[in-house]
Amino acid sequence: MAEPNRQKDIKTIGIYIILILALVRFFIYPLHAAVEGKKLMLGEQYESYRAKYRLLERQKENGGRRTAVERTALFPYLYDRKVSRSYIQTDILERLVKLAEKKGMTVVNFEMLEAMAEKEISEVPVLARLKGRPKAFVELLEAMKPAKKP
Repeated sequence: MAEPNRQKDIKTIGIYIILILALVRFFIYPLHAAVEGKKLMLGEQYESYRAKYRLLERQKENGGRRTAVERTALFPYLYDRKVSRSYIQTDILERLVKLAEKKGMTVVNFEMLEAMAEKEISEVPVLARLKGRPKAFVELLEAMKPAKKP
């Protein structure tokens, strides 16, 4: 008589274990995918930070001497101060999308990063992820080089 109750208890425990495992899988897998995405973004931000740090070190090595280009040479490439940062970002993104489509590439996604306001010249970054052939990407970069106000 104790044998059927024991089997019934084992089946009940087995069902509970299966339900618990299903719930854990339901909650853990999306979190795992989110963590992987965040790791990828962290890696990209780390590389950006390293590049900026190297640039800062190079500037420190110059001992404060200005080795930049003359201001008059930069004017054709700069936007007016009165132009909003969001307009600049959308303008850059529009041109990038048009050029990418011409070269047979697709813009997977993009981010309008926070602008870094400086005293004289502000940086207004746009992060875009492209999909396509490497040769098309090189052609895209070459096509963007001579453009005014990049």
